[in-house]
Amino acid sequence: MDFIPIPPGLQTRFCLIGENILPQIPALLRQTWPQDPLPLRLVADDNTWKAAGEPLQRLLEESGLKVDAPFLFPAEPPFHAEYSLVERLREPLQGHRPVAVGSGTINDLVKRCTFELGMDGYLCCATAPSVDGYTSAGAAITKDGLKQTLPCPAPLVIVADTRVLATAPFPMTAAGYADLAAKVPAGGDWRIAEALGITPLEPVAWGMVQKELPQWLDAPERLPQGDPQALRQLFLGLCQTGFAMQHMRDSRPASGAEHLYSHCWEMRDIRKDGIQPSHGFKVAVGSLITTALMEAVYFQTSTEELATLAAQAPLLTPETRAAQVREFLGGTLFEDSALKVSLEKLPRGEEATARRNALLATHGPLASTLRKQLLPLGELKRRLQTLGCPASLPEIGLPEEDLRFTTYGAGMIRNRYTILDVLTDLGLTDHFCSLATSLLHQA
Repeated sequence: MDFIPIPPGLQTRFCLIGENILPQIPALLRQTWPQDPLPLRLVADDNTWKAAGEPLQRLLEESGLKVDAPFLFPAEPPFHAEYSLVERLREPLQGHRPVAVGSGTINDLVKRCTFELGMDGYLCCATAPSVDGYTSAGAAITKDGLKQTLPCPAPLVIVADTRVLATAPFPMTAAGYADLAAKVPAGGDWRIAEALGITPLEPVAWGMVQKELPQWLDAPERLPQGDPQALRQLFLGLCQTGFAMQHMRDSRPASGAEHLYSHCWEMRDIRKDGIQPSHGFKVAVGSLITTALMEAVYFQTSTEELATLAAQAPLLTPETRAAQVREFLGGTLFEDSALKVSLEKLPRGEEATARRNALLATHGPLASTLRKQLLPLGELKRRLQTLGCPASLPEIGLPEEDLRFTTYGAGMIRNRYTILDVLTDLGLTDHFCSLATSLLHQA
């Protein structure tokens, strides 16, 4: 049993990972909320109830804590973190101390609902190492047709029993590995933004994620066997990423262009054989595309070649950028917000020229930095495929030609500088999408 050290100043007070540790939860509840008059209410679905909720309910009752009947979502059909479900939880959780028993969806729903009810926190009993959002501030909720991160505090207590994690459907574990592996290209995006003077590295948040990331990712082949130490390392990495987001009050430590691809696909409700791929599986494909784009720009193209290509590409005007937004996102629910974001971050005039000059000046040094940061495309693909993660657009229900379409769209939806903005500022999105497609085929 391990209490994970939590940096000062974060919302989460306790993070406990270990084998057979559900019996520790009653004491943690009493320690966190001494003399709490509120009865407990577990929130689970039919699957997580069987995995951890039912034994936990029994343990809580036997410990003498007041526990009311659980609130259970049906496991079928699969449900997602829709805002209507936050509203549905309000009455059952009013006047109760919530205990979320589940993974990303249930945790986000309880997290946001607890916040809206003005409560001082909740406990999360994790059932799968599937997401980095357990310990993050904010909940990923679809509201008004848009996937948004709605503000709310992280759980005060999080408990992960590796015996429970080992019973999760393995695709959820694979998705968690993919979400953690996404921090590699996300770190590359941050390095690019830092080199251009746009987003400086925040050393504490950077270290929390990147320092141990190679070790957390080094043995994916041990996860299918349910190895307790491998599960612990994976869950620890996901938690530390959430803590970094808490510390920085921003998701920059956890996401870059690969998550922008995923957000676009989520808002388009893409499906493979009628089923929406998990967030982690979409991020897996986004990470491969992002890595391929970085390799195309910084490894496959010399500074001299890049200067020649950029000299032939006209600077992007606001009018042209607006036309691109209409072309790629026109008629969607997020066209207006994408137009606003795209025009806000578009450099103009002398600033646009200076940006191109900076991209050329930093090209060589960034190539060296990114060689140290990134997993080679072929190795990243091998690791993801070892776990059964999708590694191509057709595997998540999209044609290969969608790479260009989504690359344009993904670069329009967030004011965060990534490799997608490098392509836009150089005027070379089409060129590097074509080169990246070739690299993906070769990997």
